[in-house]
Parts: sequence; structure tokens; C-alpha cells
Amino acid sequence: MYNYPVLIHFHRKNGDYTACSFTTGQKDSKETLQPQSTYFGLQFSFTVDSPQKLENLIFNVEIDGVLKEYPVRFNYYPLLTEAWILEGDEMVYYSENPAIASPHYADQNPFAFDKAIHSASFDHHWGYQGELGCKVTDCQTSFKLWAPTAAAVQVVVYESTSNDAPVWKTFSMERGNSYSYSHKYNTIGVWSLDLAENLAGKAYHYQIDFPHHQTLTRDPYTIATSPDGKRSVILSKLERQVAGFEVKHGSDAPWRLENPCKAVIYEMHIRDLTQSPTSGVSEELRGTFLGAAQSGTVNKYGQSTAFDYIKKLGCNYVQLQPIADRHKDYDENGKVTYNWGYDPQNYNAPETSLSTNPDDPGQVIRDLKTMVQAYHDAGIGVIMDVVYNHTFSTVDAPFQTTVPDYFYRMNRDGTFQNGTGVGNETASEHEMFRKYMIDSLLYWVKEYNIDGFRFDLMGIHDVKTMQAIRWALDEVDPRIILYGEGWDMGTGLAPYDKAKKDNAYQMPNIGFFNDNQRDAVKGGEVYGSIKSGFISGAGTEPIVAKSILGSRELGSYLSPNQVLNYVEAHDNYNLHDLLVTLHPDLTTDYIMRKVETATAMNILMQGMAFLELGQEFGRTKLVATGENGELTLADRERAMNSYNAPDSVNQVNWDLLNERQKSINFIREIIHLKTQTKAFSYPTYEDIYRHVFVHTAAENSGWIVYEIQGDKEHYLIVFNAKGTSYYFENAGNLEMLLTNSRSNEENVIDDISVAVLNVL
Repeated sequence: MYNYPVLIHFHRKNGDYTACSFTTGQKDSKETLQPQSTYFGLQFSFTVDSPQKLENLIFNVEIDGVLKEYPVRFNYYPLLTEAWILEGDEMVYYSENPAIASPHYADQNPFAFDKAIHSASFDHHWGYQGELGCKVTDCQTSFKLWAPTAAAVQVVVYESTSNDAPVWKTFSMERGNSYSYSHKYNTIGVWSLDLAENLAGKAYHYQIDFPHHQTLTRDPYTIATSPDGKRSVILSKLERQVAGFEVKHGSDAPWRLENPCKAVIYEMHIRDLTQSPTSGVSEELRGTFLGAAQSGTVNKYGQSTAFDYIKKLGCNYVQLQPIADRHKDYDENGKVTYNWGYDPQNYNAPETSLSTNPDDPGQVIRDLKTMVQAYHDAGIGVIMDVVYNHTFSTVDAPFQTTVPDYFYRMNRDGTFQNGTGVGNETASEHEMFRKYMIDSLLYWVKEYNIDGFRFDLMGIHDVKTMQAIRWALDEVDPRIILYGEGWDMGTGLAPYDKAKKDNAYQMPNIGFFNDNQRDAVKGGEVYGSIKSGFISGAGTEPIVAKSILGSRELGSYLSPNQVLNYVEAHDNYNLHDLLVTLHPDLTTDYIMRKVETATAMNILMQGMAFLELGQEFGRTKLVATGENGELTLADRERAMNSYNAPDSVNQVNWDLLNERQKSINFIREIIHLKTQTKAFSYPTYEDIYRHVFVHTAAENSGWIVYEIQGDKEHYLIVFNAKGTSYYFENAGNLEMLLTNSRSNEENVIDDISVAVLNVL
């Protein structure tokens, strides 16, 4: 049974409701509703029960015998559906601000919704570019909150950081009174409080009064939270310190690359890395930041796992799937269930469930810093996956509760635009969310020494914001890597304003996931439809050839460092799983040769390279739950989108190393070529076209041959997926440097393989 909570507000301009009656439902099953009087007019609170899921309800208003039906769209279940209806206005509103801006409202405020639909004028008046958030010293605690539409703001301080701690004290904040065209000093929308005491170790909320309602909200700038992320926490500098942790930039950070085209980025989820007992990680550290940095771990065969394995593999960056605080669900034992982390709650606070002590808000910070330092000491940079494009909830997110209808893209009826597909999208073009994104990224760099950022659904953001982010991070260290998903999503921005792949020419030194190259090499699956790539016999050789040359002809790229080549990521099937789906009759050895070949092709192409954790040894998420060990349709769907699947699906089986060592060794050598030579990482297209020559890439030929003539290196590279062996002619001046071919014949590579040869 579905139970939909509903709250409907109704308004008549003349204020006379005596001749009105109200019902809900269809013609044959209407239910009379009893109202309450409010400032807006009348209010109706009720629940709609249904055995099946519903899209909308009908709200009926009868005035002097004339019936008017209003269709009301249900909010995302089980969230409250709240709507505003005005006599004479055909539109049903889903936010108070556009409703009171309607000319059919008796006390109309025509500017009430400007913050959403005329944000430039709103920003011009109210924008602020100073510091925000909570700051604490030995003898003072200060709070600053941007809430220009609030009538009053208080800080509610709790006795401790526990979720059930009672209120300790409440303090009133003061609104700034300095109006300035320079938004650094424009404090009229800012509420402040300075207390002559150290409140470290306590939690807090902001209580915000608006003309017709009151909210209790977290600080958008909070840097730590209670275990469930619902309360902001005050921490001292000492509580955030870790012995040996140092923030370094420029020449003091040698692990950052001068040439990002040498980057080989290894994507991983902190929990996936060590959750399995096969990781050899101490049980109490599995699935945590500290577990991801534990040394000396081995599987049952004595082979290095997790952190030590990554160090030996040779990747120079790890990309962490979201590690900021997210919405959490709990199992029957009160433990946090698995989630990729794309449900953001608090952008500047690390996720407590990845800590060794989730009840201590300072411990998660210390654990994360310890992990980052361990990777830096190993010469490996740390990239964060950031999700600024939406929030998990708009009901209790600190943006909507602080400045309603400002931080999101809104429709005229007060609904949220939904280019993300998850219910809302943030408005990066608004000054104060653009500022928020920049402030947040700089915080992660300056507090945690983060080396780069991967932007989830970057195409939702606007070009100017991404440019501003690049400039802000360049002032810290221009070697900080930026890239993201450049898909064309959403309708709130003009096509030329979207930070999508087609607009790469407007965003120098920002990279984009290269789905053209991905699909050409391995194929893929889109909404369950499976297609082949080069390694499975598709005639994509011309696209692969363009990818070898840095993909300039596949987009509007200015330089190769805007191209992020990949054939596997957390989304969709793993490479191994796609290939066994495409080729169910092939042996494991043959599938692994395809995995090796696709992975090597990806790494050897010009531009940056990206792998998912375990890709090189055939990590699988196809976990059979059917009878007799058969894969069910649900098993396959779960493997394609494992964002909330159990650990049994997502955790890495490190015992696979024992049977896949040949594959690992081959990819390790390929990575070494990418990172330690110039030939596969030229920084400009001029360099590529001067040194790289594709000899053959005929469509449906099944092989690609190209040559790299560098200053010191001279290579011939062959990608073979024809299904028959490839014979080298004039092999006298060729020396095999590296291949995954199993052939024992001289001057021959077998039917699915890569060969890199020295030209003598």
C-alpha cells in the first residue's frame, strides 16, 4: 500500500470562502476535505492511500455550484506533496514563492520568485563574496550564513555531537547592514554571530524564520557532521590534525604531473577496495579510509592486495568515488547499507561511515587525511569524485531550507528542473552557488591536499562556472587535474552555456570522458541494449584511429589533456562482464585476452587514461543468485547498475590475482610505457601529428597498425582483433618489446592481442 502525504493551500483574492466546497478524487469516489485557515487562505492536509503507485491526484474546488478540477502531481514518493492553488490562475504551484508572485494573490509580491527566474538581478543586489560558515579559535566561535530572504536567524547549539543531544543554548544572529557594489563587502544578506568562547565538540543548527514559516537547517558550509549527517558539528583545529600530514602545492608536491597526459587514473570505491576478507585487510579496517591505506596486506596466496597492489601496478592517481557526506540507509542491524555515494547531503564533510569511529566527527577527518598522506608518500595523487549537480533531497537540504528556490533551477510553477534524472539540479550560474562550488573545492584542496576533481554530470553545470573553477585552482596549483562527465543533460541552460563535451573548446585544461573512444574499443550497453566494439569484431577502426591521435576529430578539444580515455568505469557493465555477455561461449582465457587488449588500447591512446579498480584482472559484478548457479535477469541488471547492490556484488575478490597474474603483469608494463615515456602522452596536437602515424585502420579489417617516431623512442604498435593471427612483414628491423599474444611463432601475434615493437 502506498501512502502519499499531501498539503494543499488554496487562495481566493476576495477572501470569501463561504460558498466553497472542496473534494479530492475522481467523479465516482470524491472525498470531502476539511480546511484550516492560514495566511494564504485555506489549507488541506490529508493522505492518499493506493495499492499501486500514483502519478497525480485531482483537487476539486466548487464555488457557487461551478466545479473546477486541479490536477496535482505527486512529489517523489514518500516525500510530502505540497501545492498552492489560486482561484483564477490555471497553474498549480509547488512552491510558495511563485504562488505569492501570481497576480491572483491578494497581497501579490511580483518579485518573490525573482531569485529563481531572474537570478542576475537578485544576485546583483544580494550577492556576497566573503567567508561563510563556522570558524573556531581557542577563545572564539564565529558563524556566518547567507540568508537574504530570512526575517530572523538563530544558532541552536547542542550539548554534544551525538544525534540525540539536547539543546544547550540558542543565540540570535545579526543581519549585516553594509550594502556595496563590491560583493566582498555586501553584507546585507549575511547573518553573523561572534561568541567569546570555544564551542568545539558541540553540534549546531540554524533556525531560520521566514514570513510564514520556520526551518531548522544544517550549515551549508559545515565541515563535519553527526553520524547521520543531519547536524553540523564544530571542530577545533587540533581535532582535525594528523601527525605527518602536510598540505603541499607546486614544486613541493612532486606527485602531481606537469603533463596530465601521462595520467593513469585508477577509480575505486573505498568500501569496494577492502570489504572482502580476501583483501587481507584487518577486519576492523575493512571498508574504511584507513583500510585503503593499510600496508602489508595479502590474499590467501600471499599476493599483495589493496594499497600495496595499487602501488605496484604503477597508476599515478587514484580517483575516489564520492567520499563527502551522503544520505544513508540502514539495515536491520543499524549498519549503513552500501551506496556509491551519489546522494549528497553535506559537500564539505567527509562520509562518517568510512571512518573507524563514525560517532566521532573528528575521526573521519583524521582517517581521511592519514589515507591521503599515505598515497602521497607513495607518489600517487588523490582525485575526488564530486557531485555538485544535485542534492539527495530538496526537503531538508541546507540550500532549499536556507534560501528557498534559489540554489536550484526551477520551473515557472515552482517545480524543480530535473536534467539529472534524480529530482533536481543545482543552479551553478547563480552567483552564490557558483561561489559555493569554488569555496568547497578550495576547501578540499587546502584542508585535505586533494590533487584533482572528477565532476559527476558536469554537463549540468555552466561553462562560466567551470572556467572560474579552473582559474581559482590554477592560483593554488595549475597541476590540479579537472575532468568530468560532459553529457548533454538538462534544459535550463542554452546549449552553448553547458559544460558539455561539445563545448570543450570553451574550457581549456578541463577534461571530458571520451565515450566515442570507449564505445569504439569495447562496445557498451545503453538501457539494456548491448553493442560490440573493435575487440568484438565491430567495424570501428576509423574511430579508434582518431582516438589514437588524441580524438581531436571526435570533439572540440583544444589539447589532448581534455581527453579522458576509458573502457570501464563504475557505471554500466564492467569490461569483463560486458565481454562475457557478448561472448557467452568463449573461454575465460580468451575473455581475459580481450580484457587485456581493450585495456592496453585505452592506455596507449593519446590523452589521459582511466581504469576502474580490478579492470585489469577481470573484476566481475555478475553474481549468480538463480537456481543451479544461473544468472537471473535481476543479477544482470544489478551488475549494470550496482549503486546500492550488496557487498557481495561490489567488493573486489583479491583471490583473482592468483589466476590472472599474466594479465596484471602485461597491463603493468603497458602503464609503465604510458607514464615513463613521452611517446604515448604528447601534450599538444602539434606534437601528436608530428610523431604519430596511423598506417592502417580500414573499416572491418580487424587490425590497426600505427607508428610513433619520438626523439628517443621509435615504436610500431599493432591492435589485432581480426580473429586470425597477424604476421609481421619486414620483421628484420623490428624487436618485440611487449605483447599479450600467446603465440609461440616468431613475428606473429595471435587473433586478439596488442603488440608494441621497437623499430631498430
